[in-house]
Amino acid sequence: MDRMTQRLDKHVEWLDQSERRVSEVEDGQAELSTGHAKLSKELGSLQTKVDDLEARSRRNNLRIVGVTESTAKDNMEGFIECLPLQLLGRATFFDLFVVERARGSLVTRLPPVPLRVPL
Repeated sequence: MDRMTQRLDKHVEWLDQSERRVSEVEDGQAELSTGHAKLSKELGSLQTKVDDLEARSRRNNLRIVGVTESTAKDNMEGFIECLPLQLLGRATFFDLFVVERARGSLVTRLPPVPLRVPL
């Protein structure tokens, strides 16, 4: 009997330790879940802010297509500032606008190739 009581005590002790470990794991999992929810909410908020900033940065941009760099010569910004005034007239604009940056396309132009027609 004494031996069975000792074995039973060992099993009870082992069961208590197992229950404590399971409880600790469950508590840790609950903390991770709440932390994940907070981080997900913050990520959504930050993504909204980034989207808003991107939209605001594009709001005042103007893309002019078809102006060659040879037309603008060396002063692309000055040429782009004068172009709308020349095309639409000064009366169209209340204030002068400022060109912060003007650049050409990044693609290099290839020399013209003669047209070849197979006979």
